[in-house]
Amino acid sequence: MNGGKECDGGDKDGGLPAIQVPVGWQRRVDQNGVLYVSPSGSLLSCLEQVKTYLLTDGTCKCGLECPLILPKVFNFDPGAAVKQRTAEDVKADEDVTKLCIHKRKIIAVATLHKSMEAPHPSLVLTSPGGGTSM
Repeated sequence: MNGGKECDGGDKDGGLPAIQVPVGWQRRVDQNGVLYVSPSGSLLSCLEQVKTYLLTDGTCKCGLECPLILPKVFNFDPGAAVKQRTAEDVKADEDVTKLCIHKRKIIAVATLHKSMEAPHPSLVLTSPGGGTSM
C-alpha cells in the first residue's frame, strides 16, 4: 500500500526514495514499529490514522507540502530510508519567490525551529565570577 502499513496490516512498498519527514514533525522507530508525531503532539501509527488526522478540522498540518503526496511523506516501514527536511531543502526545491503560501510558511517554520535549536549567546546570563546566574 502507498506509504507503508495500514492499521489492519497492509503491505510494503519497495524501492521508494528516502522519506522526507516534514519540518516540525517527528518520525520515531521502536520495537512496536514506526510512529509519526505531529507538531501538536498527536501520535500516528499507521496510514489510516494519518488520513483521519489530516481530514480532521483543527489539527495542525504545519510543515506539510502542497500538494501533499502521502507516500512521499509517511512510510511505516521501519527499514525505510529517512531524511528530516530543513528550510534549506524547501528553498532548494524552487525559487522562493514562486512558492505557494504553504511553502513560504514551511520555510518560516523551519527557520524558527533552526533558530530555537541552540540558545542565542546574548540570552545566557553570566555572573561577574564567570558562572551562569539563575
